[in-house]
Amino acid sequence: MAKQPVQQESNLDPAGEKGETPKSRRVDPEVEAAVQTVSVLVKERLSLQPSITDGQLQPTILALESVQDRIESLQREMTLRIAELKRYRNNVEVPLHLLPPEIFLEILSASVDWPNWNVGVNHALAQVCKHWWHAVTTVSWFWPEIDVVHGKETTEMILRRNQTGPLVVRCTADGGGYADRVEFMTLAAQHASRWKSLIFKGRLTDELFALLETPAPMMSELFIYPYNGPDQRLFHLGDGASLKHLDCDFCSLPWDSDRLSKLRSIQLRNLTVDLPSIPQLRGILEASPQLQWLLLASWSDESQTASSPTTEASKGKQVAGPQDPIHLPSLETLVLQNIPRTINNYLLTHIDAPSCTCIIAGIRPSSLLPLPTPHNAFVNLLAPAINAAQEVTTAYEEATGTFRISSTPEPVVSNDWIHWVKRKPGINFLFHTERSPEAGLTLRQALSGMNLSKAVSLNLIGDGTNPVPEPDAPPNQANTSSFPVEALRALPQVKQLTSTRNFRIGDVLEYLSQENGEGWTLPNLTTLSLSKWRPTTEAEAMLDEIINFGVLRQGDLDEREDDWGGELPARLEKLVLPPEVAELFKRSGATFEGMEVQKLR
Repeated sequence: MAKQPVQQESNLDPAGEKGETPKSRRVDPEVEAAVQTVSVLVKERLSLQPSITDGQLQPTILALESVQDRIESLQREMTLRIAELKRYRNNVEVPLHLLPPEIFLEILSASVDWPNWNVGVNHALAQVCKHWWHAVTTVSWFWPEIDVVHGKETTEMILRRNQTGPLVVRCTADGGGYADRVEFMTLAAQHASRWKSLIFKGRLTDELFALLETPAPMMSELFIYPYNGPDQRLFHLGDGASLKHLDCDFCSLPWDSDRLSKLRSIQLRNLTVDLPSIPQLRGILEASPQLQWLLLASWSDESQTASSPTTEASKGKQVAGPQDPIHLPSLETLVLQNIPRTINNYLLTHIDAPSCTCIIAGIRPSSLLPLPTPHNAFVNLLAPAINAAQEVTTAYEEATGTFRISSTPEPVVSNDWIHWVKRKPGINFLFHTERSPEAGLTLRQALSGMNLSKAVSLNLIGDGTNPVPEPDAPPNQANTSSFPVEALRALPQVKQLTSTRNFRIGDVLEYLSQENGEGWTLPNLTTLSLSKWRPTTEAEAMLDEIINFGVLRQGDLDEREDDWGGELPARLEKLVLPPEVAELFKRSGATFEGMEVQKLR
């Protein structure tokens, strides 16, 4: 039930004179006299002696009670006068209600957090004064949303308050039982011509889906997340206004619809059939130059799993598309995760987004060939996110064969609807390497041209298994990893190299020990921290590799500077080794000028 209007009282005092301003009011003489009387009586009470008789004490008690009654009366009067002064302040000194109505309503509107609106917000505003109550209860757009959690009575009240304006319809699983949601959507469907936003989350049945698909020509925001996936459905948009925000799971759409234009945000997840083709995706993006957010995740086209002429033709169509860039000047966030490779590669090599400071995606380096066109577009796409990062790190994971470029702090994109989603700028990009002789060259080419000046550390992460002796393997193969070492040539800025989880770093040390016509690899390397890369029983073999690396890489740099015309590598300042290797190094007496050797903790 709506609150009763607050009755405004006149600012005239009981004598009919105009109310005083706060500055002109003085303390009431009666109040001052009462305070003085109480002070006298308190002192008199404290001076009473136990010898005073009941007859002498009774008049004093009666006097105290009389004064107490008078004080309570004065307090009530003061409360009324304080309220009068507050009304004077609201009506005269802060005359919001004297502003033009449209300005006054804009001020009230600015005080409301509309994405998180609820009925309680309006109740709070309506309690300020009669003028505010009238504005809140009669202006339709102060009642923008019906929610199944409100219950039937409140929903009907909101629909009475808002009979002509746009509506946000929210039907989520935490709002009553299934019957309540059907009843709510049946009522909401009667006003589908006024829907602005449709938000659904929960178990989706044919009955509910039919109500959600009620033609809504004014709808500009569509959010659907059914709990009972992966039963994917096709949502028929019908004719109407262009969507601004689109966020759907387990739900495909008519990808050629005119309503999929002028979008500000797109989130499409968990699609298994009826995926958009590359030309359809391109059409949607080109028709949405103000797009700020693009997230595509967890797509798997089951219709293309079988090998057949039809399937192959479909795959051919999927990769087809214009080669011109897709200009998205307002795009700030791009997330591509677990989508078909053809779509992923096409978007990463065709989107032009100079404002994109948050990227979470991945690609196979070979997809950037032939150089230079796809590679240049790709480098330009990643540049703003890399440049916006406070710090950039690089890492290779043996278990997955991926080379990662990430920022610190890492970019964050919470799994929520676009109005409530939170983001942190940065980059988290994976290069999925392949085990082939060309892997190092292709990764090196993929990294070339990037501004990785902030990426001063490289972490090589093993698969965590304990190294085992390989007596039958050739010496140069017993201690090799899957890391494409030639890619190190694209990382001249690296100063710190770390290996963890028992990464087999033998071939990396050998590569760093060599100088060829291109100069030294990782020429700025000053810190080397290694976990064990051989069994503990082969600690001496690890020591030999370290000493050999140090001699070949470092040697006597002072003498070599006189004889060497090219650039020499930086001095190694810190060497962190497994404890057993560090002990052997100390006992061996081997030293390299200016280098500190520590035990790995």
